[in-house]
Amino acid sequence: MKRSTFVIFGLVALCFAILIPAWAINREGGSDASPGSVPANLQDGKDLFVINCGSCHTLAKAGTDGVVGPNLDDLLAPPSPTPPDPKTIKPRVAAAIEDGVGGRMPAGILSGEQAETVAEFVSQVAGQ
Repeated sequence: MKRSTFVIFGLVALCFAILIPAWAINREGGSDASPGSVPANLQDGKDLFVINCGSCHTLAKAGTDGVVGPNLDDLLAPPSPTPPDPKTIKPRVAAAIEDGVGGRMPAGILSGEQAETVAEFVSQVAGQ
């Protein structure tokens, strides 16, 4: 192989080794990634959400910037003059957690009381 092929490969690898971590550090430290405070009764749900859901989903009050799943603030409580009732959001979230969503989100990430705790948290804070 030619030496220029190795040089080009090395330059591309170096760019990826520098640019991707720089982008990740910059993204993680953004003001939109700052978690909001939540009432004490929702803290367990927030903790479970951050650990189990936050790598995929964005939710402002949890301080997560997921990159795969939808932004739950926009999906569940889009800006409107009359915000949706948390009682209508909670069943949707609980069903998604336990049953998955059309092959895009796996079923059974959490179950039982933990799924209910996360569903309650998300229903109370989405869009805030």
